[in-house]
Amino acid sequence: MRMLKVFIVDDHPQVRQNYVLLMRREPDLECCGEAASGHEAMTKIPLATPDIVVLDVSLQGEMDGVELLKHLRCHYLELPVLVVSGHDEGVYAEQLLRLGAKGYVMKGDAVAFLQALRQVAAGSIYLSEQLRNGKEQRGA
Repeated sequence: MRMLKVFIVDDHPQVRQNYVLLMRREPDLECCGEAASGHEAMTKIPLATPDIVVLDVSLQGEMDGVELLKHLRCHYLELPVLVVSGHDEGVYAEQLLRLGAKGYVMKGDAVAFLQALRQVAAGSIYLSEQLRNGKEQRGA
């Protein structure tokens, strides 16, 4: 079984640690690196050579998650990005998908997070259940 190398970008150390602990229990997932800011991610991602990036859209600092996503799309077109957020706003998720994210999942849902990682890494788009239901209700 091939290991899926995951790079985590989140400005909260405890959140990053939770993702690492969650992935440690999975035989096919490994954390290949972490960053607390967009600038740190830009320097570490080329060295870590991840298969997928997990990106907190609400990064603090000069470069937020949206700006980092734009940078990644310009420089690493084939690198899938899974956006994690505490916001379940469908419009916001749709904007991020248009910018090149391959998935959007709510923080705190471990099962959905693991499913999203694998689905996005396999080349599919992932939307959390809350967002899929919201899209259906809006008629999208």
